[in-house]
Amino acid sequence: MIKTSNLTKKYGDLFAIQAIELDLAAGDLFGFIGPNGAGKTTTMKILATLLSPTYGEAYVCGHSIYRDPKEIRRLVGYMPDFFGVYDDMKVIEYLEFFAAAYRINGAARKKICDEVLDLVDLGYKRDALVTSLSRGMTQRLGLAVATLPDAPLLLLHEPTAALDPEGLNAFYELIEARR
Repeated sequence: MIKTSNLTKKYGDLFAIQAIELDLAAGDLFGFIGPNGAGKTTTMKILATLLSPTYGEAYVCGHSIYRDPKEIRRLVGYMPDFFGVYDDMKVIEYLEFFAAAYRINGAARKKICDEVLDLVDLGYKRDALVTSLSRGMTQRLGLAVATLPDAPLLLLHEPTAALDPEGLNAFYELIEARR
């Protein structure tokens, strides 16, 4: 699923990440642990093709980050640590917007949006404005967006931050269901 070789990102003379070597197979659960500034976010952004490395190579789902970034984006459900919200959108509209971006159309879009809302226990908030959600609920909504495309790979940046016990249970159930 993920293979890197000598993956490196520099900013001037500063190494954000240096010579990362990963070899992760389907079904693997992997997490980055480290202090702020250790390169966790940089690595995830490179794997999601949102940032280019200085040098090195990475393959995601068998595709090179250099040659096939669009294909990788189609195959990855990505949840950033912070994501922009649209102030005037309801929760269901927000999900439908991203489902449309993933080219999920018609009845399938409605069905998957309802399913992921239930999965992250936000069905009762479907008509609430996104900006009215608590930080934990916003995290759950981000998780819902990441699962919309039913991608073979999820890149989740701090997915459990600010989740209450109910949200944590939903997260663990989601991960188990996808394995």
